[in-house]
Amino acid sequence: MTTPFTIHRPEFLRLTGLLDPAVPAASVLSTWDAGEWGMAVGDLADQFSEYHTPLAGADRAALLALAEVFGGSAKAGAALRWCPDPQADTERWWEVEDSPRAAALAGELRREVAPGHPLHGIALTPWLECGTCDDVLVRLDDENALPGTGPYRVAVVRPTWSRGPETPPWPTTAVFDRALDALDRLESCHRTAD
Repeated sequence: MTTPFTIHRPEFLRLTGLLDPAVPAASVLSTWDAGEWGMAVGDLADQFSEYHTPLAGADRAALLALAEVFGGSAKAGAALRWCPDPQADTERWWEVEDSPRAAALAGELRREVAPGHPLHGIALTPWLECGTCDDVLVRLDDENALPGTGPYRVAVVRPTWSRGPETPPWPTTAVFDRALDALDRLESCHRTAD
C-alpha cells in the first residue's frame, strides 16, 4: 500500500540531510517514522530556522511543498524566513556571523554604545545585516545564548558610524526576547519603507 510516508520519505530524508551535522535531527526523524508527518515537517522547518541554515530556492520550495501536503505550509513558511537563500540576489538580510564584516560591526557597536544605553556592557554578536539600510540584528550573548539553549534575546541596532561613543538612545536599538519578534518588526519596517 502506498502512503504519504512511502511517497514523501525520500524527499524528507534528503532535506533532513541538509541540516548541519551538529543539529540534532533524530527527534525529527523519529516523529516522521511515528506517522506524525505534518509535525515532522514543521519540526524540520523549525530546525532550519533555529540554526539559520542557508536554504537554496529549490530546497526551500521542496520543504514548503511537503508542508503543503501535510497541512503546515503557514508554519513552515514563517520558520523559513530565518534561513537565507544563498542563491537569491534580492536577499535583504545577509548572514554576517563569524565573518570579517561581523568583527567590523561589533567593533563599531563597542565604540558607539555608551553607559546608559540598554546594550552597554553586554557582549554582542552581529548576526544579520540588512542590505537596504544600516540595521543589524545582534544576538545578546549572555547565559541564554549558548548553542541549543535558546530562545535568546536579540536586538535590532542601527549604527551611526560615528566611530565614537554616542549619547543614548543612539545607536537606536530595539531589544526582543524572541528572534521571531525581531524579524516581524524588521519585515514590518521594510514593508512600510518600500
